[in-house]
Amino acid sequence: MGCSNKDAAPSDPGAAAGSSARAGAAAPPPTPPPTPIKLTVGHDLWIGYSGVFLANELELFKKAGLSVELKPFSNPGDTLAALASGQLDVGLTTLQNLAVLNGNSETDVVAIALVDSSNGADAVVAKEGIATMADLKGKTVALTLGEVNHMLFLFGLEKSGIGPGDVKITSMSADDAGAAFVAGKVDAAVTWEPWITKATKNGGHVIFTSASMPDTITNSVAVQRSKLASGSEAYTRLLGAIDQGVRALRSEPDKAYPIIGKYLNAPPEDVKGMLSGDKIYDLADNKQLFGTADKAGPVYASVKSVVDFTVQSKLVKKAPAPESLLDPRLVR
Repeated sequence: MGCSNKDAAPSDPGAAAGSSARAGAAAPPPTPPPTPIKLTVGHDLWIGYSGVFLANELELFKKAGLSVELKPFSNPGDTLAALASGQLDVGLTTLQNLAVLNGNSETDVVAIALVDSSNGADAVVAKEGIATMADLKGKTVALTLGEVNHMLFLFGLEKSGIGPGDVKITSMSADDAGAAFVAGKVDAAVTWEPWITKATKNGGHVIFTSASMPDTITNSVAVQRSKLASGSEAYTRLLGAIDQGVRALRSEPDKAYPIIGKYLNAPPEDVKGMLSGDKIYDLADNKQLFGTADKAGPVYASVKSVVDFTVQSKLVKKAPAPESLLDPRLVR
């Protein structure tokens, strides 16, 4: 039986207003997510940066609260110049290029972590009939003067007993050197992956590789030391995301190869082969490589050998102190 209006409970406007107020207080507007920290990262197209490529593609940077723009360059040295001039927040580059930069200018660019070490992924490729480095006498070789492939080449010549004056050197980027060799324009080229694989698929063969000088062609995460204090949170997040990218590569390589191949314009099977010639480091590796304040790790000896090379090859005006090129505070 329905109730009449007089049977209904009297309305209480005050109570209704209070109820509405409490309902509003219980559901405040959602807090907007924190604004991602923006970082522009310069790099060349190198297999050793696979962890970085994966961190970008798998949105690991985004999950770490970063907005990362990857900016490709033809040569590692180009990356450093842009970093030193403030166009980049981070540069992925070789320790050799870091030594050249610090030996020729007043700069505070330092390596805060190591990314990888070439163990065969840099090489001298030659055409048929050139079996050894000694056979390059009188031949035309494409390489990048002052870059790590130049260092590799000189090391190979020294072991073979001939000098730089015995060969005809034409300077171009490592990518262009590989392309020039594939096109038949030079007798040999000092290049890197993916061009080594492309060269061997087009009639070339390898006569010398970075496996003969282990832990020397090493790539790093470089930043301006003056920005380390204010940017330590962003750099720590960056290194953590790259570390997760390396873990993804190690745990699910078959899923990683196509992603990496997209950056290097190479099929997954070639990526797998390229990675066999490169040692990619995670944060645990970095702790071992840098060592402690009481006992320095092996990276310091590697840096010294690189600095010695730049001095002997007259690539620098002054020899930078090897320890000045490294700042291990974020990885120790």
